[in-house]
Amino acid sequence: MQKILLAAIFLLVATFLPAQNPNTASVFFETDQYELSPEARQTLDALALQLLAAPDYSVNIEAWTDDRGTPEYNLRLAENRAKSVQVYLAEKGLLLTKTSVQSWGERNLEYDNATEENRQMNRRVDVLANPVFFSTFSALQTRLSANSEQVLTIQPDQSQTVTAASGTMVVVPAQAFVFEDGTSPTGPVELIVREAFSPSDFISHNLTTTSDGKILQTGGMVYIGAQAEGRPLVLADGAALTVALPTQKVDPNMELFYAQQTADGNINWQPAGQKFRQTLEDPKVTLDIDPALGARIMAIKVPVYPAPSIPVFNGEMPHEPRRPVAPYKPRTPQKPVWEQVQKMFGAKSDEPLKKKDAKKADKHYQTLLAKYQRDSADYVRLYNRYLQNEANYEAAKVKFAEDRRYWQEELKRRISAIRNYEHQLYLHEYSVALQLAVKRVGKNIQRYENYSNLDFAVHTAATDHYRLMQKEQFLKRGKRDDVTAEMLYNKYIGYKVMESAGFKDLLSFRRYEGSHLEYSDSREAIRKMHAETGIRPISDSLKSEIKERRLLSAKTPGQADRAIRAYVADVTRLGWINCDKFYNDPAEKIQLAVNETEDATMYALCRDLNSILPLTRTGENTYVVNGLPKGRAVSIVSIKLKDGVPHLALHETKVGQTDDLKMNYRSLTIKDLKEELQRLNI
Repeated sequence: MQKILLAAIFLLVATFLPAQNPNTASVFFETDQYELSPEARQTLDALALQLLAAPDYSVNIEAWTDDRGTPEYNLRLAENRAKSVQVYLAEKGLLLTKTSVQSWGERNLEYDNATEENRQMNRRVDVLANPVFFSTFSALQTRLSANSEQVLTIQPDQSQTVTAASGTMVVVPAQAFVFEDGTSPTGPVELIVREAFSPSDFISHNLTTTSDGKILQTGGMVYIGAQAEGRPLVLADGAALTVALPTQKVDPNMELFYAQQTADGNINWQPAGQKFRQTLEDPKVTLDIDPALGARIMAIKVPVYPAPSIPVFNGEMPHEPRRPVAPYKPRTPQKPVWEQVQKMFGAKSDEPLKKKDAKKADKHYQTLLAKYQRDSADYVRLYNRYLQNEANYEAAKVKFAEDRRYWQEELKRRISAIRNYEHQLYLHEYSVALQLAVKRVGKNIQRYENYSNLDFAVHTAATDHYRLMQKEQFLKRGKRDDVTAEMLYNKYIGYKVMESAGFKDLLSFRRYEGSHLEYSDSREAIRKMHAETGIRPISDSLKSEIKERRLLSAKTPGQADRAIRAYVADVTRLGWINCDKFYNDPAEKIQLAVNETEDATMYALCRDLNSILPLTRTGENTYVVNGLPKGRAVSIVSIKLKDGVPHLALHETKVGQTDDLKMNYRSLTIKDLKEELQRLNI
């Protein structure tokens, strides 16, 4: 009855809460159960209807249990309860990708477990519903363009080429980025790329194709940004990125444009004065390599990093201490009330019981009274035992805290020792691989990929040798005396501890392709190994000679070994860039107007030109776009917000066909709006 009352109260409150505020619904469960009750289903039905009426939403599910049972059992029970709620909401139409689940078991309880009523409140799942409404088009556009950002990690001291999802290639020279204060990043750089090659991309990012009021025909737009250590980067003085935008057909008139933000939030594209080309790489230049150079490289001695000593511990890892369980407080027996017993046998306030009924009532009362007296005697005994158990529990909590602290310190000590062993073992094995790599590269110095970047060739060969060594060790495991970190973890920590959440939290390092640990001091030690070989000065000398020969042999500045299907340009600033050309058509240019009394964001999409133009408001009831060629087919796309919900209108027309257009809108969820915009790409 209590659960039904709680559910009813929630439904009543939820009915009058504003839809844009997050709501929390609670559903309750019987002991040891995770099936949804009819009341729980009713609560979730109302919640699902509310969320499906919103343009977008997110759902957070949290599950608890009371303290009956072991912590492990209660965690599994909470997970099953959360899963029951998640699956039921999915059956009602909510997307699993928009729901997150957190199962607490008997941890982080809102109520103590001192009473049965509190335990019942703890046997629940809270569903935090977050319907999403939009107050501005900018907020809607941010949601439309969500997940379109690509983050590509590069090393700042190396020249690298990265390829984005839609085929955009970015060639980043070494030391291309600096922080705004002029300092250079030392760790990995995150290259941020957004690509816009279709009408849906243009609208999602609020991109149009005009330059000082003139129509542009686009071959694609790309955003490039960079950051390191959570701070934005800019291009260093004199640095440029080579960007190649993919295309099926090359137009030689395409130029590079940079984005200039206008006061109304649109983009006015400014020409960079640079034509796009079709070449990406310079031609290869061959050198006459002295055979003595190969012999000199092969003779280089790489200092071998010493093999580490295997850590030894005193026995297996002790068991993790169990948290003590609080004792149950006995319930006080309730003394029977004669008046209530009389009512059970039909007594009324104005009439006494009949003699026969009074006799039955007295007999029942005496039975209850005898039971009360027995229960009272048992209660005294149970309560005294409870007081003793409570004292034992308090002492056990103190001991548990001490045991837990010792256990964690011992676990940390063992993890630290094994991590250090694995770190030292990696450096030892890499130094052996580096010695083999130097010999291999020296033997094959005549190969272009070796002499054109000798330092990189040695590093690549060393990495290949190291991986090969790791593979051989894995295949021969059990037949060798090698001691791996995994063996030490299994022997001195144990599988059960390794599977626990506490172990994973303490083991806060990242594996590199499953073969070794990546530490900052490891990288520094490897740099020192390479520096001691003397490879870098030889590599720099060869690069300088290749550069000189390339300058002497090049016939044109854009000469390359191969042509690619792409628009290629050298970009000297970060942000949005555009591959465009000005649209020139001798046809009469006229204005197109749309009737609209409310605030809206409108675009005129010319698919055959690959152009998209903004419509601006000129009066209370009119949006216009100027300079469109008469007779040109266009699609008018208009988006506006009403009560936080996006409304979309699409209208196909020809320029000059009608005087004024009137749009017909319909409300859409974010999912439906994205699907409608995708249809514009066909």
